[in-house]
Amino acid sequence: MSMLSDVFQMQQTYGEAFLRSTAIYWGIYLLFRFGGRRNIGSLGFADIVVVMLVSEAVGNGLSGSSDTVTDGLIVAAGIVLWSFLVDRLGYFFPAVSRVLSPDQLLLVKDGILQLKNMRREYVTRAELLEQLRINGIDELMQVKRAFLEANGEISVIKADKHNSADGAGSAGTQSETGQHATSAATRTWDDSD
Repeated sequence: MSMLSDVFQMQQTYGEAFLRSTAIYWGIYLLFRFGGRRNIGSLGFADIVVVMLVSEAVGNGLSGSSDTVTDGLIVAAGIVLWSFLVDRLGYFFPAVSRVLSPDQLLLVKDGILQLKNMRREYVTRAELLEQLRINGIDELMQVKRAFLEANGEISVIKADKHNSADGAGSAGTQSETGQHATSAATRTWDDSD
């Protein structure tokens, strides 16, 4: 029985465990938030924070070093709670979302590199051109807009073929189909339940 109590008996109070998880969560979250986003890839930095901290918190409890399983689970619960709260606060309060997650950053505008923004996030021309090729774009003039998104990925909006060619297009065709295409394109969600 003493072996079970050694594994599950708490070595710290609930308050201390929650305070530790809160301090570590926000410390690492802010480091990632202001430390840049380019190398994060397809995961958001909040996702990385949660994975790192939960594994660390539970890892100490599993290894039997100084913390028990219960201590690790309490700290992990605090971290998951903060992740849940941050997601919900960002959803219900857009001002909180603007503070906690970075805005998209314009990298290309109408085929022109935005060098100041590229320098701000240390995106090289070669890296940007590689991402454009991955998106099926051979030349910068084919890009209307390219953004570095909050999750570290680069999104691309291709230039309109009618405007990028010689400016000529069948105006009659656009006016005939334009009204129908606009009404279908403006509604991109289904809100019926």
